[in-house]
Amino acid sequence: MRLLRLACLALAVHSSRALRLVPTEGRRAALGRGVAAAAASAAAASAAATAALRPAAALASTAAELTGVQAGFDEAAEKRARYQAMQKDYKKAWRKQLSNLEFSDSDGEALEAIKAIIKLIREHGNEIPQGVRKQDLDQVYKRVQPNLSKPVRMAFLDLDGLVQKAVTVKDLRADE
Repeated sequence: MRLLRLACLALAVHSSRALRLVPTEGRRAALGRGVAAAAASAAAASAAATAALRPAAALASTAAELTGVQAGFDEAAEKRARYQAMQKDYKKAWRKQLSNLEFSDSDGEALEAIKAIIKLIREHGNEIPQGVRKQDLDQVYKRVQPNLSKPVRMAFLDLDGLVQKAVTVKDLRADE
């Protein structure tokens, strides 16, 4: 607390000196070295006050803790590439079946597309493709719903529940 009071006092002294008019070079030479000494002490007081008021985090080292790539990152590059290719294929198949649902002419085609989407989800660990939103599925359903019979709408509700479960945040404490 005492250090804080001293820092505030130094800052107040420095700010009151800053408000005074600085003499020109000719007047400074006439006054002698007193003005230069006062300016130097004001600068020192300002630096001390600034250092005392600066939080400790501002004094922390910002150098990177890690140099280079972490161990195992390069070895996993092939695995990441395979995963991205798998996601790309999954997303393509998802969009194809969603398109089949959207442009279906009969209940049979719509039911086939819904079952294909359910199968895709189950084959990929009950997850939807990365970059796909549930909203896309809802928009397609809203467009085709008036043309669907009750059994097809019930099948879509199963699909919707499965997708809702996939996009909902999971409690890690719950048993699966």
